Amino acid sequence: MRTCVVVTAFVFAAFYTTRAHGQSRVSVEVGGIVSAYDVASAPGTGVSRGAIRIPDSSGGTGGNAVAGGGTAAASQGIAAFEVRPTVTLEGGFLMGVGFRVGQAGLGDVNSSLVGADLALGFQHKFGPFMPFLRGIFGINSYDIPNTVVGHQTDLRLDAEVGTRLYLSRRMFVAAAAFAGWGDRYGAAVSVGGDVVQIFRRGVMP
Repeated sequence: MRTCVVVTAFVFAAFYTTRAHGQSRVSVEVGGIVSAYDVASAPGTGVSRGAIRIPDSSGGTGGNAVAGGGTAAASQGIAAFEVRPTVTLEGGFLMGVGFRVGQAGLGDVNSSLVGADLALGFQHKFGPFMPFLRGIFGINSYDIPNTVVGHQTDLRLDAEVGTRLYLSRRMFVAAAAFAGWGDRYGAAVSVGGDVVQIFRRGVMP
């Protein structure tokens, strides 16, 4: 009987703690991503492997020949700095907008990268942890020097799973892994904080 009472009290306390910290948040994350991704593909195709190409306005063939002759080797990865404002609701809904700037050039082709995306998903807070699952739709825009391509824009559609770890009531670190069309696969690490926390009426922080 005593054991049953203790277990019941423990479960109630855990449930109460979770509910007491249930809230909606507006957060800002700052971090970086690395991804295995080919900016240029096999010679003559002009289509990035693992991505959906948006045709250039110039109407060119989009080949990846180097200006002056030859072909460009594929860039074997991208690295970028990201800023992501995010809204998470107490019911679990998650929405974020990401902005990135970086470089695609871990191989033989060096190109600058800018991009933006919209992320929608679900999250739930368990103590200091907030696991999340989200889908990301966006674009990567590249400037590729010394090639006929010149400029290339690809659509992204990725699935991402990760978690936040709250170090204090507002500050957290986050890590995630993603895969899909556009970025192929990679990982992200960031630090951030809750700019706004909205508690339900009658629920104390």
